[in-house]
Amino acid sequence: MSLRDIIELTNSSRDTARRDTIKLSDNNLVVRNYGGISLVNSFNKIDGYLDRTNNMTQIKKELAKKAVSLINQKKLIYFDVSTTISAIPQFLPAKKELHSVTNSIDIADQLLRNTNYKTTMLGGALDGETRSVAGGSPLLELSKYQIDIAFLSCAGIDEKGIYYAHEEDIAMKTKIKEQSKLLVIICDHTKVELSHNFPVYSFDDIDFFITDRKLPTALSEKIDPTKILYTKESKNV
Repeated sequence: MSLRDIIELTNSSRDTARRDTIKLSDNNLVVRNYGGISLVNSFNKIDGYLDRTNNMTQIKKELAKKAVSLINQKKLIYFDVSTTISAIPQFLPAKKELHSVTNSIDIADQLLRNTNYKTTMLGGALDGETRSVAGGSPLLELSKYQIDIAFLSCAGIDEKGIYYAHEEDIAMKTKIKEQSKLLVIICDHTKVELSHNFPVYSFDDIDFFITDRKLPTALSEKIDPTKILYTKESKNV
């Protein structure tokens, strides 16, 4: 909103309008910009998601390539919301008969752009921060699918298990596990040895763990070595 609009709407002077916008900005209610103000969250959530998407792009591509190596013909695949998982569609083989399911707006877009697979977007309320479908609707809809392989990332992993950042993640991740024959967790080295508020998966729950650097000994000893897959370039880092 421009300063002129504020003056007209509030019938105030220019100086009063400026002082009020400064107060609002100081209280983190708005962001001041050239000629006016905008809401704090109007662009920041999308910008934050895009920043995460662009961060460590090459590492995410290598993780995606390793994930694709697990896919066989005629599979129903679930892609969970994650900037790491969103790198997978560009490497999916064109000729395989696959059905993709996701709750992510961006992954659905990538699937449509990069593949000719049948793609299903779970329905429900949109979450602007994660750019995904959230709430009870996608949870119920997942019950219709017998997933061959599910790709997920995580907020952290340590010797006690695999963590997520939000309480609402618990039900969704648990349901994905129930509906999936193979559960694949993909994360880069920055999430290793990090714990978060909500532990969801034990190491017995997962079928493969893909990462880009050699795991610390204390952690690798907790996971069946046949489940750990390293990207080719980073196997011995």
